[in-house]
Amino acid sequence: MSYINSENGISYSFIKTSRFKTTLISVGFYLPLSHDASANALALRLMKSGTADLPDTYSFNRRLASLYGAKVSSWVAKLGDCQELRLGITVNDDKYSLNNEPTVQNACDLLLSMLFGRISGETDYPAEAVSREKRLQCESIAGKINDKRTYARNRLEEIMCENEPFGLSAEGSVAETETLTVEDINRAIKRMMKTAFISVQVIGDREPEDFYKRFNDCITKVGREFSKIPAETVCSAGEIKRVTETMPVKQGKLVLGLRSGTAGNDRETVAAWIMGDIFGGGPYSKLFCNVREKMSLCYYCSARSVRKKGLIIIDSGVEDTNIEAAETAILAQLEDMKCGRFTEKELNSSKLAMCDSINSVESDQGSLMHWYAARALEEKPATPAEITALIKGITAEDIKKAAALFTLDTVYTLRPDGTQKEENI
Repeated sequence: MSYINSENGISYSFIKTSRFKTTLISVGFYLPLSHDASANALALRLMKSGTADLPDTYSFNRRLASLYGAKVSSWVAKLGDCQELRLGITVNDDKYSLNNEPTVQNACDLLLSMLFGRISGETDYPAEAVSREKRLQCESIAGKINDKRTYARNRLEEIMCENEPFGLSAEGSVAETETLTVEDINRAIKRMMKTAFISVQVIGDREPEDFYKRFNDCITKVGREFSKIPAETVCSAGEIKRVTETMPVKQGKLVLGLRSGTAGNDRETVAAWIMGDIFGGGPYSKLFCNVREKMSLCYYCSARSVRKKGLIIIDSGVEDTNIEAAETAILAQLEDMKCGRFTEKELNSSKLAMCDSINSVESDQGSLMHWYAARALEEKPATPAEITALIKGITAEDIKKAAALFTLDTVYTLRPDGTQKEENI
């Protein structure tokens, strides 16, 4: 059973599978990325931390333990120009409880309490919880600078998409988080409930009785004011932007952003996805085999596709003296792809690896949830089986045409400032 109420902006899907001994129930909120991202992310953290009846960590964890160790999960991510905020709970199926207790129903009750228990604003989150979650969110945001590979990729996105929502951070900033008040959090929760596109997912052997009806009753009381999610901002490459920064690191970072000027759903972008994989995916890719192995210009060099935006982002760790040579070599590999200079073996290796990876999605409940969460805004989300069928039908000519669309747009370089010695990672 699955359906989308496009008028009200709520989708519901029950993905039946008997592979697991647990049921996973999750609710995702999709909002245009903006400077409200910090408040939205903090609101999700606080919803995950407890309920009005179970406001402290001890009582909340005891309740989870009473549900045979039920686990609560959440994440904040960018999905194109949208911020995705998802809260879920995983619990043992009823038949695995000692006395056939309704564990799934009880988990649904708990999740609804986490989502809606304080929506009226009559019961605020405890000051201790607000302070703790603000601190943890600030640490999470600030901590990204310590992973220089992640930091460099994020800076490339900020620079490349500075005039697009995608250039913003999914968690916002430390400065914005530090100024948030309880009133800001309450407003963020109501904004999420009222205006976000909402994706409700249930993955398990049996559908919880009346869960969607109960969820819909709760959301109706809030008063929905949903407006359609704006179309993705998809741009063609312009004049190449180059930004260089220095930090106390030993190993430099070189990140390149390519634009295709076109994007779409899985069915429309699968050729570009495979092209990106042959170019810079696994150990069979052009960047790995040539730039990293044969030329020894990089410690790592890989490419990642952003299908919602029609982008490919290439990141590499390089010695400072090799940065210019590495850029030249990377772009030469892209030119080879455009000219069709790749072998049938390379194409088949990529298709096989991608199909294996996609086929494994259904073997893990969390991966299955992520698969459909990433496609929640699509009218007809493709199943893993549908995508593997499409991959198998892609030809060398399809790859060549996809490669021809991509052009260098932005180059970000992080160079050592000469003050710090660091391991090459």
